[in-house]
Amino acid sequence: MGKVYVLREPRREREWNIYALREAARLKRWFVGVYYSPRLGRLLAVFKPTPGTHVNTLVFEELGESALRDAYRMECPPGCNRCCVFRSGAFMIENEVRQLPPELQARVMSQPSELVMTPGGPVRVYRLDTESMGRCAFFDVEGGRCELEARLGRHAKPIICLVTYCTVFATRGGRLYLKTGYRPLPGGRALMTYREVGEEEWRAAVRRMGSLWARYRRVYLARKREEEEAAGGA
Repeated sequence: MGKVYVLREPRREREWNIYALREAARLKRWFVGVYYSPRLGRLLAVFKPTPGTHVNTLVFEELGESALRDAYRMECPPGCNRCCVFRSGAFMIENEVRQLPPELQARVMSQPSELVMTPGGPVRVYRLDTESMGRCAFFDVEGGRCELEARLGRHAKPIICLVTYCTVFATRGGRLYLKTGYRPLPGGRALMTYREVGEEEWRAAVRRMGSLWARYRRVYLARKREEEEAAGGA
């Protein structure tokens, strides 16, 4: 089997993690997905760049694809959106911003930012979790989707959104799974257990997780109507 590159596990130092994410953002077009390996007891953010692509081995490690054979692929099912509307923690790194069209660059650059001194030099980080309840500024509340992904494709999303998952939903071998347990392991790793489910139970879990977005959406639309009515009566 072939080889893949896996983002090394985060450290306690935020500066190092921002550096690692900046390097990972360079390879976003080759991002494959996030997998949980029961054998390794860890999440694997997997990239498969074309031969000859420079890969920073300080932040990536090379693994055989066989490491993914029994792994669960983390999924973000449409209709959940929990991570987007509540304390999203979303942010975008400067080298990602430069890849956006000018009007989207301007939107990002209008957000609060900070300069983080990383081992690879200063990196500017733009916060996107600036809407009410920490909602991401690029989350389309009405449509329930990421504006960046809808307009430009999945790899336009911030790298932090690509490599971070709630780990509730997973697939393996074309089958659906839900997480049933979590136990911390030494070294910051974890033992997670999954149970195969049918489509009906999967959809029910999506509805439960998506109930927060549904409530948020109702309030959002009600306020929008009020604003439109007030503007119309002015």
